[in-house]
Amino acid sequence: MDANLKTVIVSQFKNTQLGFLRIKKNLNIVHFTDDETVNYLRTILSSTPLEHIDTKGKNYYFKCFEYNAVITVNSSSFTVITAKQIKNSQTFNAT
Repeated sequence: MDANLKTVIVSQFKNTQLGFLRIKKNLNIVHFTDDETVNYLRTILSSTPLEHIDTKGKNYYFKCFEYNAVITVNSSSFTVITAKQIKNSQTFNAT
């Protein structure tokens, strides 16, 4: 992952309606509108340092400790597949 690709992902990622529901539930932001969710995801993605972005198979895994979240992005379509909170005892494993 390089800075240019990260910038493209941050500006062009997308999601589905069902994806929004799943992400809101997983990140405990069910009260957010879809626009607020997009802005929140954009903030998390842009705040993730390059060294905390892992590529495994067809996905990118953005692990942002600042926002306590791991966001999985498809490397071909830039679709946010899922997002989840980081548990205190969880180590980063992109499997």
